[in-house]
Amino acid sequence: MKKMKIIIFSFIMLIALTTTAYGAEIYKSAVSEIDASNAADGYVKVKYLNETTKKLKVIIEKDSVQYTYDLNNAGEYDTYPLQMGDGSYKIRVFENISDKKYATKQTVTIKVKLNDQNAPYLISSQMVNYNDNSETIKKAHELVEGKTTDIEKVDIIYDYVISNIAYDNEKAKTVKSGYLPSIDDILKSNKGICFDYAAVMAAMLRSEKIPVKLVTGYSSNLSAFHAWNEVYTKENGWIVLNEMYFDGEKWKLMDSTIASSAKQSNSPRVMEHTNKLIDNKYYTKKFEY
Repeated sequence: MKKMKIIIFSFIMLIALTTTAYGAEIYKSAVSEIDASNAADGYVKVKYLNETTKKLKVIIEKDSVQYTYDLNNAGEYDTYPLQMGDGSYKIRVFENISDKKYATKQTVTIKVKLNDQNAPYLISSQMVNYNDNSETIKKAHELVEGKTTDIEKVDIIYDYVISNIAYDNEKAKTVKSGYLPSIDDILKSNKGICFDYAAVMAAMLRSEKIPVKLVTGYSSNLSAFHAWNEVYTKENGWIVLNEMYFDGEKWKLMDSTIASSAKQSNSPRVMEHTNKLIDNKYYTKKFEY
């Protein structure tokens, strides 16, 4: 698991360009657009109106919590979750002006009342990006055919991921800040890093209407920035890292990266070590998407 760099940006707060709302809560400035028309469903879409070579950022803030994202510079929408519950969200668009300095280009404040508190964990977004034509999603539909309960669907998709995706040590050494998983590329190569495992799990299960969080944070035992999942089922509620779940026969871990290494090694000793690694005291959640 690649230790990712934490980048501190110096934002120069210039006067934001004029923003106007039109349509169903779509806010447009001279250079960018924030579409909040689906806020009740747990997400907003943001785009820079023209292609540019400059780096772009989006910050979404509620109360004292901030999420910082990259924004593509191809003039296309990126989708971001509103995962901090009901309330007032500030959404800002930034453009790089030099080194690590960014200028504010648009600021919008919106009031959010979610139709479902789990809605942000049921969508396709920048971090968990998929659509109905994705081969990964088609595979998920194939795997769950005939399954009637959420826990059965979680079980078969989880087993597929940990049995078929191997950890990519070379990628872990070379992955750069800002990396975003391509779930079909991961499925095709059958290898990936922790972020990839978590993204594939989340996409597959979300496509089956099962809420899933992609969680990032730190694992002191692994000495690395790490990614894993939390899954919601009607039977169990939220299944978090240290609770695991019972599929009717045996207990399963919610850290698919570590579980994959244990399963593919087929070694009782590795599994014993895995159970120690999964202990929640070694994990610190930082963000959830």
